[in-house]
Amino acid sequence: MTRQETRMGEVASREQPIDPFIAEALGTTADALVCQAARVGAGDRVLLWFDELEGAGSVFVDELHHRSLAQGAGSVSFFKRDLAHDAEIIPTLTPEEIDTYFQEERALINAADIIIIVRGPKDPEAMSRVPAHLLAKYEEAYSSAHQKRFDGTVRWTLFSWPTDYDAKKEGMDYDDYFRLVMEACHQPWEKIHDAQDKLIETLDKGTKLELIANDQDPDPRRRTHLTMSTEGMTFANSTILRNYPGSEVFSAPVIDSVNGQLFAPGEYMYEGLVMRDIFFRFENGKIVEASASSGNDNLQDLLGRGEGARYLGEVALGTNPGLIRRFFHPLLNEKVSGSFHVAIGHCYTYEQYDGVPVRLNNGNTPERTSIHWDLSVLMHPGAGGGKVIVDGTVIQSDGKFVDPELAILNPKL
Repeated sequence: MTRQETRMGEVASREQPIDPFIAEALGTTADALVCQAARVGAGDRVLLWFDELEGAGSVFVDELHHRSLAQGAGSVSFFKRDLAHDAEIIPTLTPEEIDTYFQEERALINAADIIIIVRGPKDPEAMSRVPAHLLAKYEEAYSSAHQKRFDGTVRWTLFSWPTDYDAKKEGMDYDDYFRLVMEACHQPWEKIHDAQDKLIETLDKGTKLELIANDQDPDPRRRTHLTMSTEGMTFANSTILRNYPGSEVFSAPVIDSVNGQLFAPGEYMYEGLVMRDIFFRFENGKIVEASASSGNDNLQDLLGRGEGARYLGEVALGTNPGLIRRFFHPLLNEKVSGSFHVAIGHCYTYEQYDGVPVRLNNGNTPERTSIHWDLSVLMHPGAGGGKVIVDGTVIQSDGKFVDPELAILNPKL
């Protein structure tokens, strides 16, 4: 029995949630994902890709299923990833067998018009137990299977299901964390989109981008000061088309133009590998010095994943006014208003975003490295402040944009 057949049986036997708030939140969020983000329409072949979710998570997948059909989807397929099972089985496989392991997933993705992803593994650190060389092969095979997402030839959107693991990382009660995520989902997206269009006009006209954070810290290695060229690149306006909750404006730097240093405080995770207090020094685009206060071996392993792993594939500004603190979860953290993030590893290669032509490909393509790892840095006063500077002009100071027409993008501190 395939994983899709197993999941279809689970959908048929699920139970309804009891909590009225959860029921309403699931319905509203599922409707936004299907109708506004994924924009499911008549005849679309929809793939629901999701982790082994806890609690009401399986009900949420069912809500997505029914709303997709209500929008006229021609078919709805399912793929469930069990990360803990992957962590057990991958060490028993050869590299060639790992490629075969992704055969069903690849076929479902290739057959889909739209992929709606719901991530929320019970144990996100499960893959850290896999030997490094096999973990690298697993990531490579995953990236290959999902290539149509990365190059934009299939439509997709991603939602991060709130988990007990995430809530504990934030030091929050689960119900409070659940509400925080749901509130971040329900923002005035049209107004945010319009403001981001105006912000992009400024960014696209610029050729030199400068990012500063925590520049008065007594320890010079805990400061961030990066310069880069964005000449020839353009920024994409992202609200909820790809990630839910949004939002951000993103592009990529000219590959060999990044200089300076970045310090990302706190705990970060990629592929289940946990690292803390990350320091990078760049020369002519390349990371020439890297360290972490803990998990340094994990960091060095990631930076060895191909020639592109020591270069940036993305630079972006977070703009969700409902997110005003640092998060452990990367997809929330990168959307925090008053923050910026860069992606270590490959760029996006699609040439249109939401129907608008974009230039995001800086040459650090997935063929150079399989990783794409976002590191976010807050520029709020409580985090040491910071600035975003375009061609010598400050456009954002201490997390707030100077232009009053962009006020809706500012954190409500």
